Amino acid sequence: MKYITHVCVVCGCLFSATIASAAPSVEADDTAILKAVEVSREWLAAKTEDRADLEPLLEEYNRDIDAVINEIIPKGNDNYADIKGFEVKGDTFSVPELLRRNPDHPFNYYVPPHYDPAKKMGLILWMHGGGTYKPGANVKRRSVINKMAELRAGDYILVAPEACHGVNFPAGAVPDKMAGRWSVPATERYLSDIINEFMHRYNIDPNRIVLWGYSMGGIGACNQAMRTDRFAVVGIGGCAWTYGTFDTMLNTPTFIWHGKNDSYWNSKEDCRNRLTDVAHARIANEILTDLGYEHLYIETDGGHDDVNFLNGKPVDITRAYFYDGTKGYMVDKVRDPYAKRVIAMTPRGNYESVDPLTSGDVFYQAESLHDRWVSIEKYTPGPVPVDFIIKRGETRKAESYQEWADYSATRSRSSFNGARIDIENLGNNRFRATTKHVDAYSIWLHSKMVDFDHPIEVTTNGVTTEYTCKPNLLTALRSYERKNDWGLIYSARIAVQTTR
Repeated sequence: MKYITHVCVVCGCLFSATIASAAPSVEADDTAILKAVEVSREWLAAKTEDRADLEPLLEEYNRDIDAVINEIIPKGNDNYADIKGFEVKGDTFSVPELLRRNPDHPFNYYVPPHYDPAKKMGLILWMHGGGTYKPGANVKRRSVINKMAELRAGDYILVAPEACHGVNFPAGAVPDKMAGRWSVPATERYLSDIINEFMHRYNIDPNRIVLWGYSMGGIGACNQAMRTDRFAVVGIGGCAWTYGTFDTMLNTPTFIWHGKNDSYWNSKEDCRNRLTDVAHARIANEILTDLGYEHLYIETDGGHDDVNFLNGKPVDITRAYFYDGTKGYMVDKVRDPYAKRVIAMTPRGNYESVDPLTSGDVFYQAESLHDRWVSIEKYTPGPVPVDFIIKRGETRKAESYQEWADYSATRSRSSFNGARIDIENLGNNRFRATTKHVDAYSIWLHSKMVDFDHPIEVTTNGVTTEYTCKPNLLTALRSYERKNDWGLIYSARIAVQTTR
């Protein structure tokens, strides 16, 4: 191996007399934390051009960074403490910035009656089905009511938001013909906005966020399971995909349920298309099994609209297997911000080119530069392998049984034009990374990952570099701003240049 010694210049660690001292007392430590909290809040609220004067103080603060972050994280609002035990319908964003970004995007929600503002709860985002553009239609849905029994017994708040439309549509979209509303590029940011909205209302654990959807919502859930590191677990029902970055689901456990009769033919008038054929779920299950990734697959006896049949009997599949309030696949799932191995890839997701006649401009996946503690900083795009379904025959409503029967879906491989990094924390301050088309990347660090008192060794594509690095509060805040995610906070950063 080739060894290079490098000092990490982005993780400076100086002591400020203003907010730190060489021999701290308990009282001095409390004062330092309070000052650091105040400066941190000022920095987060300030415009970029107004932050420079605050940054030296933040950069020099290296005491109890976790304690400062814990004070800054939203923990709810007393005005919402008693809004619990009943369904709230048709509410809208209350945080001004989030409302400006998402006007006319109502949501229903339910908070268990035993919610205690002093204790963190999990949060479920339920993504409805329904296909085409129907603004406000989700307010009339009973997606919260239908899950009331399990919600009342459990320790999760559930939000059922309206799918993206209007300002969150691709340019040129035809509103009343837009079907994949949970898969448009704005969805990731929109879901993040909903999470942040509810963290301002209630005491939410950012590492216990669940995404759950069926049909159009299941397609969107599949996309987000591939696209983002935001969720502790994802429930995917009645989904479809064509291209997929399944390997990026490394740290996202998934529950997949699908009816084996999702597509069927009885007659020309009584049939269902192949858009969400069971082959999509079967191939996804096969890929995740081959990868060795944690997931649970349930194939039912039902169809798309009557999926809840198993062994010839009616069974509420998600209640029986995913979540009934006290048990199920999702209840013990907590996102690990310090996972030993992570994969970042850009672009990533359940990729589809959308027909311009129904959705305006063809849109593609947006950049996806981060995964937990790694960020792709610079890349020269090139082919990166992805999973692919070869679909032959008519996917939409067939005109004859033969046309319906001639459809086939075959597992294959294709590629995106982008970049990828697969990196592992080997322990003992050692990291090993393999990259494709990445010119530079960052490793974001926490004391739970490394010992900052010793050098850190990073091997990238066979070349080993040694770094020294110390934590500071400014880096922690910058790690938050990558994705506005309070569960992924890292107080030091190493900048790595690759050799390709």
